[in-house]
Amino acid sequence: MPKYIEITEDEAWAIDHTIRHTYAEGANVIGRDLLLKVMTLVLEFEERRGKPLAPQVLPLALTEDECWAIDHQIRCDLTVNGKPIGRAILLKVFHALTEFANDRDSEAGVMQLGTLADLLRAPADENPSEALGGDDSKSSTPDQNESHRAPGTPNASAPRPHPDDGASGPLPRGK
Repeated sequence: MPKYIEITEDEAWAIDHTIRHTYAEGANVIGRDLLLKVMTLVLEFEERRGKPLAPQVLPLALTEDECWAIDHQIRCDLTVNGKPIGRAILLKVFHALTEFANDRDSEAGVMQLGTLADLLRAPADENPSEALGGDDSKSSTPDQNESHRAPGTPNASAPRPHPDDGASGPLPRGK
């Protein structure tokens, strides 16, 4: 999912001037798509110049790789038309990069919470509602449950070690 930053016309020209078509990260050529986005904004600024309500900034959608390309190529002391704008661009990109990192941390945190919840669930013989047959959803055969389970998710019918028996080791701490 891209992140949006708002850039001025001078910032758009700075990105156009600095990022090259051939900029690649691994096997990915990033520069070309990024430049097409920036060229579109430059043309939009040009078309609206002198018109009432001409925008001072326009949104630019960036992938994480494009953010890293900008971070790699633009220096904080970059100037365009005598205006120092490198720092302003980098600060916007830094915000986007931290959002990407926060998104990853949030997703990892949710996955870890799910794993912890599985570890903390009582085994079936200790859960009174299951012992009394109160849960009809488990009436299907284990093979049926297995076919509906997403890859990488634990098998709900498999016995789980109880946290007190020490079989699962200590619970993870921190992140």
